Amino acid sequence: MGVQRFWCATGSGEGKSRAGAGPVSLAVYVGVVIAAGVMGLAGSLEQWAAVELGVWELALFIGLAGVLDVMVVPVAGGGGVAASFAVLFAGLLVLGPGPTAWVAALAALWSEGVVRRRPVARAAFNATHSVLSLLAAGWVYQSLGGRVGKLEMWGGLGAVVAAAVVLWVLETGWVACAVALERGAKIWRSLRAAVGPMLALDGALAAVGLLLALLYQSRWQLVGESSWQGSLFLGAVVLIPCGLLFYAYRLQGHLQAVYVQSLRTLGALLEAKVEGSHPGHGERVARLAERLAERLELPPAQVDQIRYAGYLHDIGKVGISSGLLNRARDRFAGEPQPLRLHPEIGAAILAPIHFLAPAAQILRAHHERWDGLGYPKGLRQHQIPLGARVLALANAYVGMTRSAHPPLPPPQALARLQQAAGSRFDPLLVETATGLLSPPVHTAPSRASRPGRSGFTPRRESSRGPAWSG
Repeated sequence: MGVQRFWCATGSGEGKSRAGAGPVSLAVYVGVVIAAGVMGLAGSLEQWAAVELGVWELALFIGLAGVLDVMVVPVAGGGGVAASFAVLFAGLLVLGPGPTAWVAALAALWSEGVVRRRPVARAAFNATHSVLSLLAAGWVYQSLGGRVGKLEMWGGLGAVVAAAVVLWVLETGWVACAVALERGAKIWRSLRAAVGPMLALDGALAAVGLLLALLYQSRWQLVGESSWQGSLFLGAVVLIPCGLLFYAYRLQGHLQAVYVQSLRTLGALLEAKVEGSHPGHGERVARLAERLAERLELPPAQVDQIRYAGYLHDIGKVGISSGLLNRARDRFAGEPQPLRLHPEIGAAILAPIHFLAPAAQILRAHHERWDGLGYPKGLRQHQIPLGARVLALANAYVGMTRSAHPPLPPPQALARLQQAAGSRFDPLLVETATGLLSPPVHTAPSRASRPGRSGFTPRRESSRGPAWSG
């Protein structure tokens, strides 16, 4: 439901692999949306004649929309949701789609072009896609019997809900398409990433918008004749709850960032004991596991849990002596029996933490093997959680290419993964990793030290420790 804003930067990693088609198709798409939005604005001018608006009432909608459009909550996968949806939804119900489309366009151009100084095309896209969404939602509202300026609390509820759903679908869809085209990703994946995290915020903004519409209809009884005092009262009724919602979601985002950084720091502290000779192991495993999970198009929440498990996959080794952890072992030798306890220990540590419970299950099974010869449970094939299979492969690759003793070049490490497909690793995941980690066809790396597409550059170091088992 929220008013969507397109923020992503052109040419992220995945989009670059599609021969540059993303930026070209994105430019065409943005141009078409802008042209359609401008025509929609021109065609809606005649609707102003049916609206009776005082100066202070017009200032109320334009001012509130402009202020709230600056309050944008980032959405996973790119883009953001602006709090101005509450005002625009109210305007759709009491002013009609045409005037509200103009309010939306002015608010977006102000917040995107002037306040944030986005590129002109991007600011125009954010303005015009909202215009198209509001015009379509207004048509649905009126087609289902909804009357502009004559909102009934219960009688027209079906038309109100339908308008809100259409507005949500279109607003989310416009930006999801833009993000997908820019990144070279699939539209449904981009749409899924944008929808889930914002449902609560969208519902709250819709409720505030409906409240503003009802208060605006009753403004004569509440604040008397049109005046700046009345507009200020109605503005405060909307601005205060929307501001609190915005603050709460931004605070949640900051806390999430602190939470993730805490996991990364904890993983780094563990490496002082577990992987002291090659720091950054957990960070690299988490990054590669995240990229594999994204390539598999897993839900964002599942990708996050796989990344968390990557940061902390060795946390169970805190209960194992340093001498056992750091003694020299053959690259393909199995772990000593006491070391095989670390997945269970690590899972037991994370399981009581509510938000890390899924990561605990991934961590417990990340040393299981596709052929059933792994530990601790001897699970095989699809009995092993998908996240654990992803983490196992990432852990092995990073262990080989960033080992403390002389590492393997990325092509040789990838060949080892391919040799272990169907025995140690899920063959489908090995195939996915091959596509992700293989250098581009037109590139011929001259030295083993050149980084592969995974971004992990091998280091030539000399020390003790395993390269495979991690």
